[in-house]
Amino acid sequence: MKLRDQVVFDVGEEKFKYLHREDRGKSNKVDIVDLNKRLNQNKRINLYTNTKIIAASFLCLGLIALISMKV
Repeated sequence: MKLRDQVVFDVGEEKFKYLHREDRGKSNKVDIVDLNKRLNQNKRINLYTNTKIIAASFLCLGLIALISMKV
């Protein structure tokens, strides 16, 4: 039976550069006004998109109902 090799993490390696952050004193605060503005804009766009899809669905159902009534 072969044993697995032990994995050694070298922090100085290139793929671990994200661990060496220079901006540790800088706080990562979010501007709540900007965040609310973007969320409201996304809500509005989603509402309009959903309204368009529902209206198109009703239009298709209405056309199918008209076609089936004439036959």
